[in-house]
Amino acid sequence: MSNEIFSQLSEPFPREVERQLKKGGASLTYIPVSEVITRLNKVIGIGNWSSEILMCERDKTDNDFIVAHVRLVVSIDGSTVTKDGFGGQKIKRTKTGEIVDLGDEFKGAVSDALKKAAQQLGVGLYLARSDEALAIEEEESRPPVNEEVIRLWTTFLTHTKEMNAEQKNELGEAWSAWSDGSPKPTLDTATTEDLDFLIAECVRISMGATSVEDATDE
Repeated sequence: MSNEIFSQLSEPFPREVERQLKKGGASLTYIPVSEVITRLNKVIGIGNWSSEILMCERDKTDNDFIVAHVRLVVSIDGSTVTKDGFGGQKIKRTKTGEIVDLGDEFKGAVSDALKKAAQQLGVGLYLARSDEALAIEEEESRPPVNEEVIRLWTTFLTHTKEMNAEQKNELGEAWSAWSDGSPKPTLDTATTEDLDFLIAECVRISMGATSVEDATDE
């Protein structure tokens, strides 16, 4: 494929034809399959490409999904390029559990697979790259995992499981006094200092002691 053809295929679509999809709390941009077909017709030529549905069926592991496998065959500059795409569609149901339109879900799965195949030729590829960048940005924004906090948190939970309601109330009062009334920590907010204090208090309360002191060698 020449650089010129690839450039034409991968050219971003006008904003007015882009659509938004809410998925997993994020807003993803996609292109309708009709626009993908139009792009292929315009750049490759109507008689120079074809698609074949190799598989479209209900998923064997999850019967609420339709999965499809589509093969896109393109003739460019006298050579043939073949790209396979896989797509899926979740079956929509009414509140009573009845399927709304199974045929529409099969169509959606095939359309998704065709778009995935065309994406390998550059069609809408910029959107896929944007989604990957979004995922990387989300991953980088998460705080790093503190192995020591996780270890101490696990130890703290082990202690609290062995405490009765009265002991847990006493622990809550001790935490409130020590932290000046701060909310009880969670795994995401706790510090090693917080957990060292809480574990020590768990030991003290369980033993019925007034304080816990570190033992030192004479």
